[in-house]
Amino acid sequence: GVLPPSPETINLLLTETMRLVRLVDNLQQLARADAARTSLHREKLVISKQLQEMLTLYRPVIEEKHLEVTTDFPPEADTVQADRDKFLQAVRNLLDNCVKYTPHGGRIAISSRRRDDGLQILFCNSGPAISSTDLPLIFERFFRADRSRGRNGGGSGLGLAITKRIITAHKGNIQVSSFPGGTVFHVQLPAMEA
Repeated sequence: GVLPPSPETINLLLTETMRLVRLVDNLQQLARADAARTSLHREKLVISKQLQEMLTLYRPVIEEKHLEVTTDFPPEADTVQADRDKFLQAVRNLLDNCVKYTPHGGRIAISSRRRDDGLQILFCNSGPAISSTDLPLIFERFFRADRSRGRNGGGSGLGLAITKRIITAHKGNIQVSSFPGGTVFHVQLPAMEA
């Protein structure tokens, strides 16, 4: 007769299945982000409220890694006119990136500030720099930075590509700067329409 699969084999199959499910989900998100320009449903969002809700989801891993998380959203820079689902997807991808690549005991700081031409949101995390060869490619689909930025090197390389498409669909832009000791993602969004 045929021997039943071992627990190790079953675990491996489950892990690979979940990886494929995440990849398909990311590809669907990428397709939706590519189509976002024609299907934005803008509404007024309070950024700090949305972010605090999201941070609650990450509480277990934040506590496990002993990360210090600070937020600073002054009242004049705490609202944005955006498609809720797509905007939250972009924020989640950036937060996920921060949590994943900040080393144990590190720091994450998320803040916003008013600019003459709109609003800027900064996602900063301590940790190893992204290499200068990787930096220009960070928003390309399927690109993954070198593994020194994370212990497990996981992910499909789609999160930041999806994020860039969503921000661009909102007529904004996203940039990244990295240096020994930390990385900062700068999200620039246009001023709210009256």
